Amino acid sequence: MLDAALAEAGRIGVPECVAVVDAGGHLLAFGRSDGARTASISIALTKATSAATRKRATADEGGGDMLATIRSALAADKVTGIGGGIPLLVDDQVVGAIGVSSGTIEEDTAVARAGLAALA
Repeated sequence: MLDAALAEAGRIGVPECVAVVDAGGHLLAFGRSDGARTASISIALTKATSAATRKRATADEGGGDMLATIRSALAADKVTGIGGGIPLLVDDQVVGAIGVSSGTIEEDTAVARAGLAALA
C-alpha cells in the first residue's frame, strides 16, 4: 500500500506523507516523499487513525476545518473531517486505514485510493 501510494504521488508530481495504520489506529508503515511538508506527517497519521477508528473515510466526517485538524493532530485526538483518510475493509470489516497529506484534498484522496487499490 505504502509503495503504491508513494508511486502515485510521484506519478502525479505531488510530494506526500502517507501513513498506514491497523484497526486501532496504530502505525504500521509511514513514508514521506522528498519535498512533502513536515507538518503533514502528523496530519497523515491523524487521517489514517480517524478513518480506522471511526470506520469511515475522513471526507465523510464533515467539517473539513484544517485548523481543527492540526489542533487534533497535536492534541492526539486523531479525528478529522478532511479528506485523504480511507479505511481498509476486508470482508466488510475495518482492518486498518491509509492517510495521506501534503497535497490538495483531491490529490491526497487519489493517492490514498492508489494505495488501497494495490491490495485488490
